[in-house]
Amino acid sequence: MDAAAREAIVTELATAFGEAVDVTPTPDQPLHVLLPKIALLPPWPSPARALGRFVNWPDVRPDFWIDMQVVTPHGEPPRSSSEQLVVGGSWRQFSYAFGWPQEPTTPTRAVLLWLNRFREAV
Repeated sequence: MDAAAREAIVTELATAFGEAVDVTPTPDQPLHVLLPKIALLPPWPSPARALGRFVNWPDVRPDFWIDMQVVTPHGEPPRSSSEQLVVGGSWRQFSYAFGWPQEPTTPTRAVLLWLNRFREAV
């Protein structure tokens, strides 16, 4: 992915979600975008940090992680989740299937589809 495509994704996500930061560890790696204040519905803590990695975009849906602080009111992590080290920090990834690609195939659409996980019961 070239620099212009990276910048376009970050700009789109910043417009959609209030802020987005390119936190890609090195230029030869896929784009990593931090969303510092993503809104989640109750009972999840909000705002929360989220992280997306865009590998082979737009043919492959992005990988997503949520902040380790996102737990149920009883302190439980989202179902089917695992802790992973990504860009130097601990993040939680979880199983959540959604078809890809979906029109429109935009970074914003990908994040919104992923966020549907937090609309379901804990």
